[in-house]
Amino acid sequence: MKFIVSPKKHLDDMPDNSKVPERGVPYASVAAVSPTIETRYIVLYENMTADNQTMNLYINGLRLEDPVTETPRSGTTELWHVINLTNDNHPLHVHLGTLQAVRMQLLVDPQNTFKNCMIKFNSTTACKLNQYANGPILPVPEEEKTWKNVVKVPPGSITSVVVAFLLVETNQPYPFDATTEPGFVYHCHILDHEDNAMIRPLKLHK
Repeated sequence: MKFIVSPKKHLDDMPDNSKVPERGVPYASVAAVSPTIETRYIVLYENMTADNQTMNLYINGLRLEDPVTETPRSGTTELWHVINLTNDNHPLHVHLGTLQAVRMQLLVDPQNTFKNCMIKFNSTTACKLNQYANGPILPVPEEEKTWKNVVKVPPGSITSVVVAFLLVETNQPYPFDATTEPGFVYHCHILDHEDNAMIRPLKLHK
């Protein structure tokens, strides 16, 4: 794809009537939007292949090409517990969703017992998440205490994120049918991570 930008003639003759507003959009608080109807565990993986040549970057142990597992209902909100088993801070981006971090807590896994179990079984139940989700509560950064389309997920932690699949400005459903194909995706917003499988499909239903 190629863009050719040409200078606009007589630009100085055009009046600039734009203004910067004193306040931003008055978003509704988390408590004001529809209550969450679904809780999900989203696990971020980053492990080397057996030959230590390439890095696997997966979400819930799955690739983009694998079947959809996240199918929120349009017009509702969900609570996603995002478990970051990597050493990187991953900015999570959910297409069509609006996010707000509400809680951050460190995992306690000094021997990587939980991490190794998750890599093998990919099950927070089988790997007894509650035994490891007991580290210090981290303060949610001020910049995450609002509705956004990206939330940073610190390494070695569980970040609880409210995901609204609606218009948070008015707490109303989308004014279009968000359930049409081919659907959407959610992913890490680090470019080389999303390009290397840290991305999953997302399909809304009615």
